[in-house]
Amino acid sequence: MSLYVYCTLSNDQNYSVTDGKVFIAGQANIMTKHMYTPRGRVTEISDEQYVQLKDNHVFQLHKENGFISVENRKEDPEKVATNMEASDKSAPDTVESLEAEKQAVPKTNKKGK
Repeated sequence: MSLYVYCTLSNDQNYSVTDGKVFIAGQANIMTKHMYTPRGRVTEISDEQYVQLKDNHVFQLHKENGFISVENRKEDPEKVATNMEASDKSAPDTVESLEAEKQAVPKTNKKGK
């Protein structure tokens, strides 16, 4: 049976396990070449891989901190990500994140409509 790992980390992850490595797609909150910025990503893994990931300390930390979620069925990663930690510290700053931290938002030369 397949399991689905949802991730809101900004980088792809290769977790070391007994049989080698397990790849989990990251790149959440990073703009794609299609000018789209996903809030979360999903990776399909096997039951055996998940059993081995349970023994990986870094995977467990990511899961406990809300950056990783494991589900039995495939869902829209955008919907699942709404219930997870929004982004890690390596995510690029956005207007929203700067406003939330009460920092100055850079001005652009765009003319308003």
